[in-house]
Amino acid sequence: MSIAPEIPRVTLYTYAMSPYASKVHCFLLYKRVPFECFYINPFRVREDLPVGRQIPVVTIDGESRADSTPIGLWLDERFPDQLRLLPESGAERDELLKIDGWISDCLIPSSFRYFPGDGLNKWLNGWKLSSVMAKTAQGGLPLALRLAWPYFVQRVTFVRRLLEIADDGLPLRESKDKIYRQFISRLEGGPFLLGRRAPSLPDLAAYPQFALFYMTGFRGSMDILDYPELMSWLTRMAPFVSGAPPLVPPVVRTREMPLPSDDKAEAGAAR
Repeated sequence: MSIAPEIPRVTLYTYAMSPYASKVHCFLLYKRVPFECFYINPFRVREDLPVGRQIPVVTIDGESRADSTPIGLWLDERFPDQLRLLPESGAERDELLKIDGWISDCLIPSSFRYFPGDGLNKWLNGWKLSSVMAKTAQGGLPLALRLAWPYFVQRVTFVRRLLEIADDGLPLRESKDKIYRQFISRLEGGPFLLGRRAPSLPDLAAYPQFALFYMTGFRGSMDILDYPELMSWLTRMAPFVSGAPPLVPPVVRTREMPLPSDDKAEAGAAR
């Protein structure tokens, strides 16, 4: 009688709205690796993380790794029979890693500027973020901190550094248009990035940078409706990142992806 191989225990240590941890969440969903999420409380990072002081961290049967892209490479090593995130070698692998570098160094830092945004949106989106954290983080957040969150989060060293990287000197709407068009150019006319016929690591890294904010109802997140190529890509990506645990927990989800491409009336009302 053969004995079935034991399924490894995989845990992703994350925040519900972390752009970097959401990359890893999508890696795991795509590879169809069973896993669980542990939503860290920002005031218990040292106590709750198995290694280091920053998320994401993934633990597989007691072995832990940090940093989103290295975790993706590790997942391909640990689960070689599952769908691969990258080719094993070659020029295409190098080009895909370059795109992932652009996502980590440009697209993600820009999201820290676009959401919260400017003016009143900065406060409303800041409170939205505090609500998401309060509903998902272990132990929640005190009410006073939730109210002060828009002020508090802008002064976190990590956030300030990313905002400096994202400052391109352009008004927010122009900056967002530039970044979105740069992303579309990297599709190279194909269904997925680099003109590929199937998703790869940078597709999975980029997907939550658009979907997270839309699905949780951030103001300004419906600008993506103005970009048909982006919307088509998001629609194609959606089946590859479905599954459990979902990218956006139901308790904080207000919309579903993909979006109908002709939903202009709702888009105008939300901006």
